[in-house]
Amino acid sequence: MKQIIFLALMIMPLLSFAGASDALLALLRTPPSERIQPSSKKLNAIERLKRLGIINSEPDIVTDYNHIYMANKQVPILGGVLLALNDEYLDSYVGCCVNPGIALVLDVGKKNADVLALMEFAKENACSVTPYEQASMANELEESLLDTSHKEEIVVLSCKLHDEANTQIE
Repeated sequence: MKQIIFLALMIMPLLSFAGASDALLALLRTPPSERIQPSSKKLNAIERLKRLGIINSEPDIVTDYNHIYMANKQVPILGGVLLALNDEYLDSYVGCCVNPGIALVLDVGKKNADVLALMEFAKENACSVTPYEQASMANELEESLLDTSHKEEIVVLSCKLHDEANTQIE
């Protein structure tokens, strides 16, 4: 009996990561035409990430239309590891330039990442992949929130209204 309980406790984190990865993929796969208003599917996926403890219940950074959540757990997704999630949406008019949708900051490592899978996903879902230092989201994140010692291994996968499949990674 103790072995069964031990095995169940060992498997539970893997199941939560699978659920988290599924929720993240659901957020990213929102068609561009449906990114303007938050859908119940999107809200449910974000709530699922909060329940799993992947992100906090409140955003870590709020700027204009952006709610940025720093990842509390290392969730593998598309060959990388989630560092942050950016949810941009129009709740009330702040002044200018909303680009609704989801962006993920991913640590793809130099040799471990399946960059081809990431690029294929971006192409299929009207997303862009940008090196961290070239992404507009880098300006919104405080430097102290990300380990800056390996910025060259960090990319932003942005699936927002104005993104196009873009393969800027080298």
